Amino acid sequence: MTRSTDATAVASAAAGRCLALIFGAAASLRRGRPLHPQGRTYEAILQRVGADTGVPWLDETGPVRVLVRMSRAMGLPPGLPDIYGMAVRIPLSDEERDDGDTGQDRGWADLLFASTGENALGRFVLRLRPSSAVGPLTTLLPVRTPAGPLLLRLAPLTPSTGDHLTPPLTMSVSCAFGTGRWMPLGTMQLGAEVTDHEHDRHDPIRHQLPGTEQYSWVERLREPAYRSARRRGPLDV
Repeated sequence: MTRSTDATAVASAAAGRCLALIFGAAASLRRGRPLHPQGRTYEAILQRVGADTGVPWLDETGPVRVLVRMSRAMGLPPGLPDIYGMAVRIPLSDEERDDGDTGQDRGWADLLFASTGENALGRFVLRLRPSSAVGPLTTLLPVRTPAGPLLLRLAPLTPSTGDHLTPPLTMSVSCAFGTGRWMPLGTMQLGAEVTDHEHDRHDPIRHQLPGTEQYSWVERLREPAYRSARRRGPLDV
């Protein structure tokens, strides 16, 4: 391990422990989710157009039914800007679940998006927004793929027809490797609201999209916070 790699590991582990303390305290105070405390869950259709990412699910074509949860990270009053988040739950087929080596629950994959910028650096920076229909949401932290570090993006194509927890009716779906250009993956069309999934746990560490892996520094950063929140509340972030 090189000195730079070693320093990254130490820094990400330390940051992960700090986040764990903060998330755990927030989960105890809120008796539930430390972030994104209120949200709404909807059915949606994600129409894939085909790509060349090396991730089979992303590279396929055709529609797939998903669940999306729209929320505000800090839970501020609706009149104030907040960091918007969208969790996308993707059901996996039997073939997609069987990756043979993780031993994890592969019934679905979770992708977490947050309101950010979209240029080369801004895609890695969280941004306060007045509405879910203003600006893009990205996965913020990259995942490892055969072709390189991959980020995904959702961007509104049509306005929201509801309040601050109603996503835009149609969103574009795209991806980029690192700071590279965004490439189209398809569109996502919002469907009916559902009420029996609001207590689902969303965890991109446990439920990875087949063909992707978490970088070790990302896992060190994220997993302590998820673990701490799960111990202190019935829901995690």
